[in-house]
Amino acid sequence: MKKRNEVKIGKFIVGDERPVCIVAELGVNHLGDFDRAKLMIKEAHDKGADLLKFQTYTAEKRYDAEKNPMGGQFIKWLSEWEFSRRDEEELWKYAKAIGATVFTSPFDEDSLEFAEAMGSKAYKVAAFEIVNHSLLRAIAKKKKPVVISRGMANDKEIGDAVRICDKYNAPYIILHCISSYPLEKKFSHLRMIHTLREKYNCPIGHSDHTPGTDIPPLAVAAGASMIEKHFTVCPKRRESDNFFSITPDELAEMVFKVRQVEKYMGDPDIVKIKTEEYMWAFRRNTK
Repeated sequence: MKKRNEVKIGKFIVGDERPVCIVAELGVNHLGDFDRAKLMIKEAHDKGADLLKFQTYTAEKRYDAEKNPMGGQFIKWLSEWEFSRRDEEELWKYAKAIGATVFTSPFDEDSLEFAEAMGSKAYKVAAFEIVNHSLLRAIAKKKKPVVISRGMANDKEIGDAVRICDKYNAPYIILHCISSYPLEKKFSHLRMIHTLREKYNCPIGHSDHTPGTDIPPLAVAAGASMIEKHFTVCPKRRESDNFFSITPDELAEMVFKVRQVEKYMGDPDIVKIKTEEYMWAFRRNTK
């Protein structure tokens, strides 16, 4: 099997022959509640997420209200859910204090610099930002791992993003993603993972927006070495991504399923397997 590049994020190495890296996307599911954000951090870490992902932004810089008719409403919501930099800093410190490894999606260059000061172990380029080349360049210049979501992007747009990372020697991971929130399982298009693996030599993962835990193990079987899932502690809330995000118990269930699939996938080399030894005696001799 072709040896693919590996990418190290904190103490975790993402690659084909490594344990699948589980990312809990906390995003803005806290809805601006500081205590809820702390609970999310603790629960995601305790239930087995390898990495926790924040979103770091300034609301008025995140959407173009003139271009998008809903932009003004999104900015209003994001403003309500946005923490002060002081509170954000406290959340980063809390996550580190309990031993969690954190990275973030910065949505503007000031937010990137703040996240850099907080010690973000990597950076996520959200699907909405993959064509934001000025932000991509700023991120790549940090030379930390870049996790690129390919949601909505075509071949050229993915290639352009990868070339920016290559130019500045920033290691990268590409996540297959369908940008629909929530996503019906039948539209997961997991074969795109095969296509991305054939085209790029970096680790390929999957950012899943379907409810529940059925799709991530299938993505692992298709070749994903990172799984990202939106996470919540208040699934009954309709705001943000809460209503289709996984709960702490579902995160633990997903981790179990993924680890089982890793075992089932086994060894890629086509050789006699130990469990076949008993039947070996019944084989005919070569004639």
